[in-house]
Amino acid sequence: MKSKILLRIVLLFVGITCGTILNAQEIQGQTYAITSNGSVTDIQPYIAAMNKADMKYHRLKNARHTITFNTGVKVEIFSASEINTAVRSLNLSEYPENFEANALIPVFSLGPNNFIMEERKVTGKHY
Repeated sequence: MKSKILLRIVLLFVGITCGTILNAQEIQGQTYAITSNGSVTDIQPYIAAMNKADMKYHRLKNARHTITFNTGVKVEIFSASEINTAVRSLNLSEYPENFEANALIPVFSLGPNNFIMEERKVTGKHY
């Protein structure tokens, strides 16, 4: 229980810090698209959160990638090559062709002030 609370506090701190430093990086329709509203009736907070986010580490070089929020909202992250061609210049060497097969797939949640928090299920013993 304590470790779960500590993990959420750390994720919140990282989300707030990263979001503040990075400013707006994403643009709906140009760098991402919401493909499913899930159980959410008001999608605007998700759009605001995505517009504040930098999804660089969830973006592939030549393929789109879909992330999922705990509410079922699905967001398709456009490829770096698409953005490089249509939106702004990116250094394509900074983006992977694909993610590692054994990578933990995160679930995202919307935090306070429309910050995106990444939740990963940790396996193994933790002391």
